[in-house]
Formats: sequence, C-alpha cells, structure tokens
Amino acid sequence: MTVRETRTLPRTRRLTSALLLALSIPLAAQTAPAPQSASTVPGSSQADPATLDTVQVSGIRGSLTSSMNVKRDAQGIVDGIVAEDIGTFPDTNLAESLQRISGVSIDRSLGEGSRVTVRGVGPDFNLMLLNGRQMPGASIEESNASNSRAFDFANLASESISGIEVFKTSRASTPTGGIGATINLKTARPLDNPGMHANVGLKGVHDASNENLPGRLQGDWLTPEISGIFSNTSADGRFGVSLSGSYQERDVGYSQVGVPNGWRAFRGDSTAYGTIPQPGAPGSENIVNRPGPNDIYSVPQNLNERVVGVERQRINPRYMLGLRYTFW
Repeated sequence: MTVRETRTLPRTRRLTSALLLALSIPLAAQTAPAPQSASTVPGSSQADPATLDTVQVSGIRGSLTSSMNVKRDAQGIVDGIVAEDIGTFPDTNLAESLQRISGVSIDRSLGEGSRVTVRGVGPDFNLMLLNGRQMPGASIEESNASNSRAFDFANLASESISGIEVFKTSRASTPTGGIGATINLKTARPLDNPGMHANVGLKGVHDASNENLPGRLQGDWLTPEISGIFSNTSADGRFGVSLSGSYQERDVGYSQVGVPNGWRAFRGDSTAYGTIPQPGAPGSENIVNRPGPNDIYSVPQNLNERVVGVERQRINPRYMLGLRYTFW
C-alpha cells in the first residue's frame, strides 16, 4: 500500500518565492564583463614608466627624536637640545638657547643672555663643562680676574656647538661642584659625520639702542656676524679633522642714572645745605606736599646720569682632531 503525502504551501510563502526568483533574474543580467587589458584597447600603445624626481622633506622630527633620546638614555634627570634646534632659534649666544630648556632662566647683560639659573639655583652654583672638561668662570665685562664661579655664556657663539646637556642630578661620570646643575656643551666632532663637510654663515645685526646715542658714540648701523665650519675624515673613517670659527660684532648703547653717594636724611625744619627750601625762601613757591617740620625725608646725593656706547667683539676659533683606533 502506497501512501502519498502532499503538502500545499501557504499563499504567502508562494508569493515570496516568486518575488525572489524575479529579482534574481535582473541581478544576474547586470553582471559586468571583465575589463579589457591596456594592450587590447584599440589605438593604445605600451608607454614606458615615467621617472619621477625624488622629493625629500625634512622637518623637526629628527631633532625631537634626538632630544627625547637624550632623556631616555640618560641615568638621572637630564634635558638637552641638539644642533638642529639651536640652528632654528634666533638666539645670539648659548645662554639664550639654554633658556628654552625647562627649569632654566638667564640673566642678561647689555641685552644679551649671560648667566643661567637652573631650578632657582643661582649661576654661581652651576658647573660648566665643555666636552666633559670643566670651564673657568669669566665675564666679558671684567678686565681683571673674576672672583665668581659663574660662567658667562656670552663668550661662546652657538654655531660650533652640536648639543647641550643639562644634568639636574649628579652622576658618577661627571665632575662634582654643580649644586644646581651640571651643563655640558658638546662640540661638533669630525668622526661623528664621516666625509667632507663645509658650511659658511653670514648675517647682519641692527641694534635699535645704538640709535639713541649721541653722534660721536654711535657705532655702525649694521654689524656683521660670520661663522664657518669645515670637517673631513680619512677613507677608513679612523681619522678626522675639524676647523670652525666665528666672528661677531655688535654696537649697543644704554643710558644709566644712579646715586653713587646714596641718600641723606633730613628733618622737615632743617635748613642745611641740600635740603628743601623752607616756606618763604626763593624756590619754595613751586614745592607741593612739602614735609612737615617734624617729618623725616631723604635727598639723593650727587645724582649721576651717563650715556654709554659699547662695541662688542666675539671671536671663537676652534679646531679638533679625532682618532679612532682598535687594539688587536
């Protein structure tokens, strides 16, 4: 006996199946053919690939990486800047470049940066090193031997410096004596940049303070600043020589008012020499708010006013020999 089971689809399901079948037909018909290759296009020819010029973009990423590596690789708290940063700053000397490091402030002399203060500790308590060697303190304004431990950074131009390190904590590898900080200046070394390199810089400086001086004290309207560096290494990279130098002139002027002999105190009723005229005396009619008879007031003695013109020259010659040897 054979039993046949027949199932009838609902009307809704039959309608849905018919719609899906109808939609699949135009979709299949819209299938795009594969694109033809360039060789099959009529009238086209195989062209040689064009040679593009190399465009090299340089920015500050390298200098930022170098500055971060100084802090990352150091043992202790160290901040620093490299030559790329120093070259982009409009700074006259190294002191003005150092003030861009966090925690470092400077004192100015005749408008230029002079001495540095690190984290509130004065210039006399900071140790200055040049390639790890201690530098003596000196000032361009002092003709005699300096009795200060502070180093005057106005003596050094920034063109021959490859990097600055500020050690805010002591280390066993650095000399002792820097209570505030130990500042190490690193000069350009020939073996660090193999091959021949040369660079010359020339610029002029105009100081507006020079225009306020009398004619006989005024200097040049424009003063030169010349710098240059040359380095070369041997073919095997074991010997190198570096020569650098800078010459800078600057004419500045300033006015100064002072009381060299201090102030002298008088009573209001005093008639001694140098006192304010008493009421009724010649010149007393122009005095306003005159001190009373029992008041005490002070009068400056020998008021001094002067106008000064300064001609400054900064000469920095330097040479360096580098030798890399190997013991067998």
